[in-house]
Amino acid sequence: MTKDKAKRLFLTAIILLTVAQGLSSSVFSNYFKEVYQINSVQRGFLEIPREMPGVLCVVVISLLGSLGNVSMAFIAYGLSCIGLLVLGLLSPSYGWMMVFLFIASLGEHMMMPLRDSIAIDLSQEGKTGTFLGKLKGRMLLASMMTSVAVFIGFRVGFFWFDKGVIPSFCLALAIAAVGAGFILKLRKECPELNVPQRHKQISEKKSKHSFKKKYLPYYVVTAVYGCQKRVRLVFGPWIIIELLAKGADTLALLGIVSHFAGSLFAPLIGRFLDKYGVKKSLVLEGCGIAAIFAFSGWVAGSIVGVPLFVAYLVYVLINLTDHFNTVHTFLMKKLADDPADVMENLSFGLSVDHVIAVVLSGILGIIWQAMGPQYVFYIAAAASMVQVCVAGWLKKIGE
Repeated sequence: MTKDKAKRLFLTAIILLTVAQGLSSSVFSNYFKEVYQINSVQRGFLEIPREMPGVLCVVVISLLGSLGNVSMAFIAYGLSCIGLLVLGLLSPSYGWMMVFLFIASLGEHMMMPLRDSIAIDLSQEGKTGTFLGKLKGRMLLASMMTSVAVFIGFRVGFFWFDKGVIPSFCLALAIAAVGAGFILKLRKECPELNVPQRHKQISEKKSKHSFKKKYLPYYVVTAVYGCQKRVRLVFGPWIIIELLAKGADTLALLGIVSHFAGSLFAPLIGRFLDKYGVKKSLVLEGCGIAAIFAFSGWVAGSIVGVPLFVAYLVYVLINLTDHFNTVHTFLMKKLADDPADVMENLSFGLSVDHVIAVVLSGILGIIWQAMGPQYVFYIAAAASMVQVCVAGWLKKIGE
């Protein structure tokens, strides 16, 4: 199979999983609120089963690494399907919901480093940022179309949360299963892509781990990204759901706008990376995200006197911050001494990100409740300046 055909097969599989996640993960906040009537503190602590798979991801991928990247991707799709099957069809109790939320989330989190690693393997030399940006742009267009479906579905009554079976989760299950079929086809027709995490080259002198001091800048930026992601995934939507008391249809409509804006923005980041390099991209990331979160904090703290469209704009801007994650993948590729180090460290970085996420989620929920929502965003804005410091660090050490 040619590399172009492999790219098309890979993009199709990823787009299908993106659609499945848009029908499920993107409405989890509304699902928790409407089915289980949770408050902001509970919402923060629900991120533990939701995000703990990200902490464990490095262990799981390390244990399964000998299977190869594409085989592990198939397992990830399977785990997502199992979780969606129970959440969508069996109306679990709160406790069992957390168990199968964990299983579905483990599949989703495994795909994050696997997706980026396979994309790097498929990209041309000197065009890695461009291909990662293209992948992200396609995913965002798929998410945008899914948001349209979610908006229409909840608005006209095709989708609901209050009748036991969750139709959007069931549809997500079917689509994820089709995506798993494409991953199987990719493994069969492009076996050279199914690269084990680390080849069995354990010589007498070598049993080296790939986690090195040299890669510390990558670990730092992913830790900061963990803080930013908590705010984006949990407390950005909570402005709309709790402060404005809007439903899943409103969130889906805003998702349409966010994904469309992101589909234009993500490829620009990829091209910026290829043209200007990782250090300038980190400066752009840190300053841009700090400004967005500072503005978001002001809006959240003044929500009564703020026009509705400004609150909606904040939600869109917060979602744009996610697309800087391409910078971190690019950074790891540039730092890596060995191509095999990339996959291991992407999964380790994901775990670092999620350790921060699990620790911070409950704390930020308490801060939201006790001190006010604006302080959650101000903390994330301050943390974003660390990425500017990392850019200076890279310049100093000559990376």
